[in-house]
Amino acid sequence: MNNNEQPYTIGGKKEALITITNLGYKKAFSYPHESDNTMLFPMLILLLFTLFVGAIAIPFNQEGMHLDILSKLLTPSINLLHQNSNDFEDSYQFFKNATFSVSIACSGIFTAFLLYKPFYSSVQNLNLLNSFVKRGPKRILLDKMIYLIYDWSYNRGYIDMFYSISLTKDIRGLAELTHVFDRRVTDGITNGVGITSFFVRESVKYLGGSRISFYLLLYLVYVFIF
Repeated sequence: MNNNEQPYTIGGKKEALITITNLGYKKAFSYPHESDNTMLFPMLILLLFTLFVGAIAIPFNQEGMHLDILSKLLTPSINLLHQNSNDFEDSYQFFKNATFSVSIACSGIFTAFLLYKPFYSSVQNLNLLNSFVKRGPKRILLDKMIYLIYDWSYNRGYIDMFYSISLTKDIRGLAELTHVFDRRVTDGITNGVGITSFFVRESVKYLGGSRISFYLLLYLVYVFIF
């Protein structure tokens, strides 16, 4: 009897109950986990607005109605005998700007691919550090620095630790210092002025005997002095 079979009794006879075998492997998807509809719906709405604005050629600057290249391509020329001589310049400007933007996007994708290396990729052994060629013992320190920067950017914990040390502790210390100053200095001055005013008032009341003449004399002395 195998290990995955357990006997059970039916009418005095033992029968083997076959259990489900644990395959023992982790299922790996061919593609990364996609966002749910809650994240995709706002992006689709923004995409529709972007395409709509680009298709009807509404400029963001409403001072003048200058049609873009897409409108010139979609709208045929009325006078076919006289072609616009600026089409070549506009096309050149369009492709130049598009090449620059697409190059930035491709650079970001390639950098993310080198850093994170998805498990479904065919270049599992590709490492960013392998692109740096050894040139002697002087490169050991530089390689350590490069590996440290790479490891720091790859692991989120280092960034959180740097954020906690450089910003969180300083702000927390400043908040505690402000709290102590407000509680001991500002509140102390306010409470001291209040207590002093109370005792001065009671002293003047006791010395003057609550007579109006004494209060007038004290007021005149205060006016002449100050």
